[in-house]
Amino acid sequence: MRRTPEVPGWEGRWRRMEDRCLFRLSGPDRVRFLNGQVTNDVAKLEPGESLAACLCSIKGKVEALVWIHQCGEAILLDGEAAQREFLQARLNRYLIADDCEIEDLTDDWVILHHFDPSCGGVRSRRQVETGWDLLLPVGEEVPLSTDRQIPESEWALGEIQARIPRSGCEITGNEFPSELGLDAWAVDFHKGCYLGQEIVSRIRSVGRTKRQLAAILASEPLEQGDALVDHSGNRGRATRKTLKSGEKVFQGLALFEDDGVFTGSVDLQRVVTAKGVNIPPI
Repeated sequence: MRRTPEVPGWEGRWRRMEDRCLFRLSGPDRVRFLNGQVTNDVAKLEPGESLAACLCSIKGKVEALVWIHQCGEAILLDGEAAQREFLQARLNRYLIADDCEIEDLTDDWVILHHFDPSCGGVRSRRQVETGWDLLLPVGEEVPLSTDRQIPESEWALGEIQARIPRSGCEITGNEFPSELGLDAWAVDFHKGCYLGQEIVSRIRSVGRTKRQLAAILASEPLEQGDALVDHSGNRGRATRKTLKSGEKVFQGLALFEDDGVFTGSVDLQRVVTAKGVNIPPI
């Protein structure tokens, strides 16, 4: 199996996350309310730490992946900017009797994710390595060297290697947390009820899912939706366009059928794509 090309080291580097939306939840019922919406346990949040969580449908399928942390007497939740309207509507839809206020801060604040511990912030894992989230007013100068900024292409490659799913790619509203590997770090199976919990927990008790998300290597570029087969016969489809990371080396993510043998680590150097391959949707 070929070694996965590594992205450059993250130490001392940063990214201004202008592709995120940000919400502030305040009020005495903020923890109880949010715990009824997300898969992770907001009550376990420690100061200076964040946690990732899914918002699921009533059928237990992932609709969004968000990050959550404490901020004084409030909770901050950030998600993909492309889902800003959806997240606001989803949170407000279930805000009925709870004493909780939801405020959209997206236009006023931006998240600076960095890998410099001296700069401070909230610990947050958005790549293979854990970094820190620092909130800055929109327009404020970044307190780190400009030559240490992480380009978008490099950040996207790191997300692929960390198997961080995106909406419209891996997250389409048809995937369970376990199919995306999110049950390992964005789900708490010991917390109270939330939307979709019964099905999410039932899948865990069964012990397997029909599909698994994998980081892939290919010797040719792949487009989103391309059907593929690896050298072991595992069948799948690319969930996003691959990124070039070397000479005839392309990296991406794909959902594979889980036949009970699949390991979640696939080398697609000998990939067969949708060209001439008849693979039904999985």
